[in-house]
Amino acid sequence: MIKESMSDAGSLYANEWLSRLTESRHDVFLQNIYGSDQQVLAERKKLLHQAILAFLVRFGDLPVRIFRAPGRLNLRGMHVDTHGGWMNLMTHQREVVMVAASSASSRCTLVSCLSGYNQTEWDLADQSRFIRSDASWLQTVTADSFTPGTADWSRYCLGAALRLQHQFPAKGLTGVTAMVASDLPVGASLSSSTALNLVSLMAFAAFNGLSLSLPHLLLASRDVEWYAGARSGLSDQAAILAGQRDQIFHVAIDPDDPDVHAGKYIPFPDDLSLLVVNSCTTRMLSGAERVQYSLNRFAYSMALNVLQAELFRAGYPAEKVSRMHRLSEVTPEALGGMSALMNLLQSIPETISLSDLKKRYAPDNLERDYALYFDGVPEKEKPDQIPLRGPLLFGIAESARAQRFPLVLQEKNYALAGRLMSLGHAGDRVASKEGNPFKANVRDTALKNQAAHALPVELIPGWYGASSPALDMLVDAAIDGGAFGASLTGAGIAGAVLALCSRSKEEQVRQAILQCMQSRRYANVSGGDDVLRSTPVQEWVVANHAVSGAGEILLPF
Repeated sequence: MIKESMSDAGSLYANEWLSRLTESRHDVFLQNIYGSDQQVLAERKKLLHQAILAFLVRFGDLPVRIFRAPGRLNLRGMHVDTHGGWMNLMTHQREVVMVAASSASSRCTLVSCLSGYNQTEWDLADQSRFIRSDASWLQTVTADSFTPGTADWSRYCLGAALRLQHQFPAKGLTGVTAMVASDLPVGASLSSSTALNLVSLMAFAAFNGLSLSLPHLLLASRDVEWYAGARSGLSDQAAILAGQRDQIFHVAIDPDDPDVHAGKYIPFPDDLSLLVVNSCTTRMLSGAERVQYSLNRFAYSMALNVLQAELFRAGYPAEKVSRMHRLSEVTPEALGGMSALMNLLQSIPETISLSDLKKRYAPDNLERDYALYFDGVPEKEKPDQIPLRGPLLFGIAESARAQRFPLVLQEKNYALAGRLMSLGHAGDRVASKEGNPFKANVRDTALKNQAAHALPVELIPGWYGASSPALDMLVDAAIDGGAFGASLTGAGIAGAVLALCSRSKEEQVRQAILQCMQSRRYANVSGGDDVLRSTPVQEWVVANHAVSGAGEILLPF
């Protein structure tokens, strides 16, 4: 949702915005965005007030426009967005807000309300000298000569401006003076960085009279993430831009040609609650953790090339193989049944050396992708053994889980919906309930056994391994507390867990999770008491309220 009201009032002076926020007659327009829950509405108005007041104090009473982008959740369909798998996306009410005015020049000044985030300034005319109109965006940002200026939080804002300058090379962009506020927990896998780059894209586009279609905005936002160093797909952008109040957005997106209009909206059941659990852990992405995270992503990037090579080797017709370029199209039915799928997977090595991967499969862009995913990793720490079978099985099974998930919700088979969440997490799990190292079994014997029992592919975890002991503990605590199921959401390693439960058991499940988080064992696996104390307890477990997707807030006169 790109525009948020029935009437475009244009920019208003900051003081006028503050005045209108206090007038109850405007609540109906805010309810169109945030819903009728009075606590949620009060929290959203508080954040807007904070952002506008901070702008007023810092920059004075200027005409401003306000842009917002909510957090992102994915109930089922983890890690498959880069390969066109099915997903079940929702917005989360906490959000990023940008209050912005035109700078009437190429200068940009950005300030954050969050402590520890410094004011940043740059000149777009100066920074734009790094943009190459004769090269693609990826070629531009990965060139050795591309060294524009900022390594702090504002790189998502600068990246947005540079991405638009690359798309519109003939136009010298006008800068913005902006205040950013957010109550999305940073590092919680709720897509705070994507929300920030989206409000930046919308602001720069609005003040420069640029029109971006939804698919173009999706791709532009992903490009900003790549500029900032994140090798992400399109799930975050799709959820934040296309999300609707109280709805699950069920969609499979081609990463090269996104069409979110092919998605469907499924009402989230009134008798269910979705708890968003902030693990109070963050991805440091350095050392061994960085290597493992990048290895998962790199291995997954090879998956469809490997699958297609094995399909050709097994004698599948070229026409059929060419259609299987997205995980949503790779199903047991398309391959000839579960036995055929299991036999195919047995022909794929569990792990393979980098040199053998090149010789056996000759994946497209192998060297380029390896360099991208392991950029900055010391040569001696770069991995040579690449997992193949587990990530591929996970992707096929996870897309199938995501495809079935909304159907079982509509049938009110909540136990199966929860099981699908928990099975998906089992494919990410790294620690058993007892705290021992864990890895889902994808060996030949396991695949033969699953084929013999004709187990549906959605009930097979696969192996991706993006969880952490802390996330695994939270999933177990939620299920033990009465949740139908639970899973990490987002890229993993740290961040958030989702717990699906009946509304009548919401408080029971919440207390079980809080008890887990206050235990000594959880403190040990999550980084210690200091980490937990840095986040208020009331923000550890929050019931989700899906709000409207990102856009500019427009109030009537």
